[in-house]
Amino acid sequence: MSAPKPGSSRGNPSMGDIVRSVGVLAVIVLALWGLGLLITHTPDDPVSDVDYATTADSARQAATYGLLAPADLPEGWRANGVRFTPGSTQAWHLGVLTDEDRYIGLEQDKRPLDDVLEEHAEGAKQAGMVEIDGVTWQRFDGPKDRITLVRETPEVTTLVTTSTAPVEDLRTFIGTLTTG
Repeated sequence: MSAPKPGSSRGNPSMGDIVRSVGVLAVIVLALWGLGLLITHTPDDPVSDVDYATTADSARQAATYGLLAPADLPEGWRANGVRFTPGSTQAWHLGVLTDEDRYIGLEQDKRPLDDVLEEHAEGAKQAGMVEIDGVTWQRFDGPKDRITLVRETPEVTTLVTTSTAPVEDLRTFIGTLTTG
């Protein structure tokens, strides 16, 4: 084995060698990133619409209370989440996006008001009453501009909540609700 020639960078790279290596690696990483951008497609609207009416019809057969769902949603509004939990602690959830992509959530739950508020409107404080279509709802205001309207009956606690929609959108949504 022979000793490296004087001035050879074998084993001890020069600063120029390091800079060139980093530059080559940077070009490779940028090329891979650019290729990823070309072959990856992100949908314009990643939120999937759901058929809430079919689920509502099925859930109404199992629910022991008047399960609420919109007869029809206003033009441009769409449902993006729906579920019914059967059994002794029945719960119904419907998530809706308005035509301006503002979220409204409908919850119906057999648990007491305090439990439902804690889960779906944590930190909300009572802020008066609101009458919609002859029905009185309790209004709760929460952190981050959250508005929650609640109606409690012996059978079920109904909660309509948002942190992005104005109270007028809640009024419109509640106006569409029906039990069948």
